[in-house]
Amino acid sequence: MFVRISLTPSEVPELVKRHRSEYPGAEAVEQFARRLIAANFPPAEATAFIEGVCEWGGGERNLSRILDAGDATIAQALKSANEAIDADDVVRAIWELQHLPHLGLSFASKVARFLAPDKCVILDSVIRSRIGYVESSEGYSEFLRDCTQLLKMLRTSPDLEASLRDRLRVCDVEAAVFMKAKEKNNNVSS
Repeated sequence: MFVRISLTPSEVPELVKRHRSEYPGAEAVEQFARRLIAANFPPAEATAFIEGVCEWGGGERNLSRILDAGDATIAQALKSANEAIDADDVVRAIWELQHLPHLGLSFASKVARFLAPDKCVILDSVIRSRIGYVESSEGYSEFLRDCTQLLKMLRTSPDLEASLRDRLRVCDVEAAVFMKAKEKNNNVSS
């Protein structure tokens, strides 16, 4: 199955605004991630960060099993993922995070997104099922590449205010795509 959505630059500001409204708290989790990275991933704080991401993303059902890995293992996975992100290997970062028990691709990508919102996107079931990306490293890489290309296009679009163009991050593009994908009757398959 091949699925596409139609998204114009003029739609992006409203879609991002709706995403922030429907999924509040992202800025607080981003701030937590910055403090965690600056402190070099103290184990108890690393676990609290995973809890925060799971709470934000509605993934509490697997949280206790993820936490069974222990603070030190969680901290090491986050540190390894952050090192991969710093080396511009986001796919490896997702793989490092998936070493945690019961942390699948969707939530691993949520964790990576909060560690580096300017470099990472979330590939969840909405994006996979309604747009057609595969749940795999290749699918994540393809979606990240597509969001990055869309971001480049948006940064040069005359349909957006300059201040917004300069503030957009790849995670904002992903949020807009996610919201558009959630809209009913938006999908056309061929």
